[in-house]
Amino acid sequence: MTDQPRPDVLPLSSDTETLYRHVLRSRPARLGGHAESLGWPPARAEAAIDVLESLRLARRGADGVVRAEDPRTSVTRLLDDAEADLDRRRRELAGLRGSLETFVGDYRRGVRRTRPQVPPWERLTPGEVVPVVEHLMRTTDGPLLQVAGAERSGPGRADEIRRRRAEAAASGRVLRTIYPASVQEASATRDVVQERAAAGELQRFLPAAGAPVEFLVFGRTAVLLDEGDGPESDHLLLRPAALVEAFVTLFEGLWRRARPLGPEDAAQDARLLELLSLGYKDEAVARQLGLGLRTVRRRIAALMDEHGVHTRFQLGLSVAARRGPADDGRR
Repeated sequence: MTDQPRPDVLPLSSDTETLYRHVLRSRPARLGGHAESLGWPPARAEAAIDVLESLRLARRGADGVVRAEDPRTSVTRLLDDAEADLDRRRRELAGLRGSLETFVGDYRRGVRRTRPQVPPWERLTPGEVVPVVEHLMRTTDGPLLQVAGAERSGPGRADEIRRRRAEAAASGRVLRTIYPASVQEASATRDVVQERAAAGELQRFLPAAGAPVEFLVFGRTAVLLDEGDGPESDHLLLRPAALVEAFVTLFEGLWRRARPLGPEDAAQDARLLELLSLGYKDEAVARQLGLGLRTVRRRIAALMDEHGVHTRFQLGLSVAARRGPADDGRR
């Protein structure tokens, strides 16, 4: 049995190369004589000479004598053929590379055609709102911006949504909500607001009934809009980027108009500012106020933004110099 071809320039197995070298350096002889000199059985020599003849490196004449051509002719011819094959293969690969961009374009068009089309807007019944909100809170990023109402029921009270909001706040996601001032009048709504504030939500309050429209913005992905027919009203889910951006702009305008915090929180903020002006670190402020470290840092960031300063120490000095603990009730 002959060996497999070796990965050399010539596609010769070990047996084929051995016979070829033997023929080159020996006197012309029949195949049997070469086999006898190499100590091979006739079948082994036959297999090797068949390869040499197919490559035109050696040939058996009519008299049975094996003769080899000058390697400078025969091997050079094989090398030329191999180089021609390589050139052809390179051209094929270059053509394939040139087609890659068009293949990718075709693939993307196919994906767009087979991908489920997401409608620009959807109407959601009360029963559909909670799973949609839960899904969007889980699959989107960016801040959650909400203009809330004073209702005692609704999707925001669902256990799954409350859990998702707490997880989002714990992970560092920004939660900002604008409430009507009336939420502080009833214990049920006031408890919910305080629960969210303790979890790290940034809050502001609008006077009277609050904003004329209630909505929740999920980053830059979608807006959930309450149609405003009561606690069991339908909602609209809006996805077009231009509409989402419009609601973000509306939220920021309402945020500037709203009061930052309720009276109790204002007193707490005054104490926070006083501690900052004394050089307390965030951890020490959290211990003094009995708040979580994340909550303290969110409140500091909101106050820095509100007062246009860049460091915590500047915030403590500038605000404490202008106001002071005695002015807590006027915040």
